[in-house]
This record gives sequence, C-alpha cells and structure tokens, in this order.
Amino acid sequence: MKDGPRAVPSLPIPLLRDAVAREVVRVSLRRGAREIGTSPNGLRNFLNGAEPRMTTRAKLELWLAANSKPSRPPAVGSVVRLVQELTADLSPQQVAAFTHDIAALLENAYGERRLAAPRWVRDLARRSPRTARKDSESVA
Repeated sequence: MKDGPRAVPSLPIPLLRDAVAREVVRVSLRRGAREIGTSPNGLRNFLNGAEPRMTTRAKLELWLAANSKPSRPPAVGSVVRLVQELTADLSPQQVAAFTHDIAALLENAYGERRLAAPRWVRDLARRSPRTARKDSESVA
C-alpha cells in the first residue's frame, strides 16, 4: 500500500466492522490481515469489538475500497461516505437536502422503470428527512 495524502477516516466504526467482517469471511483472517497490513490478532480484536487506531482505520478503509466487488449493490455506508466527500464544504442543512435529493432521484428512477427501489435506496431515503429540504430552501 502506498503512503500518501489520506483524508481522515469517516466511515462509522460499526459499518466499517461489518464490511471488513464480510470481506474477511471471503478471503480468510490471515490473508485479510496480511493484505491490510496488520496482525491476525489485531484484525480479530477489531472484528470482536476493539477500537482501532486512526492509522489502522485508514488501512481498513483503503483495503475495503481496493477489495470491494462492484457486483454487489452499494451499501448505505458507502453512499453516506461519498455524500460526505462531495459535500465537504456545504452546511449541514445543504448536506441533508443534497442527500434527500439523491434519494428522491434514485427512487424516481426505479419507479419509472417499474422496479422496487433496493433496500439501500430506501435506507438512504429514510436517513434523509423531508424537512431538511425545507430548511435548506429557507436559508437560500
């Protein structure tokens, strides 16, 4: 893994732990630890609830990004993280409105194709309250 500029890890620990656990099941604990750059015991401790150091969190997130399979639908955690990166300079009200708009666009796109929105889209819509849109419009 290259050392370079890296944003502060932003994925919530429970989501990170779940995602890492899913990937480790696929590749094995020892192989996962070797690829991440940590010890098998350290990885096992993290999966069992230990809080990782910031450098370890960054390694875990980088490893997940490198190993994620595009064949799976995106998880809410990855969508939330992407929204955080895209809206870093916006106010909390604008971020909430942005998230609401993305969820609405996705729900409409699935509806136009007469398909039920996937669970992750419904979860995103549920996490972005409709009142956030009104708050951001009153600020503008």
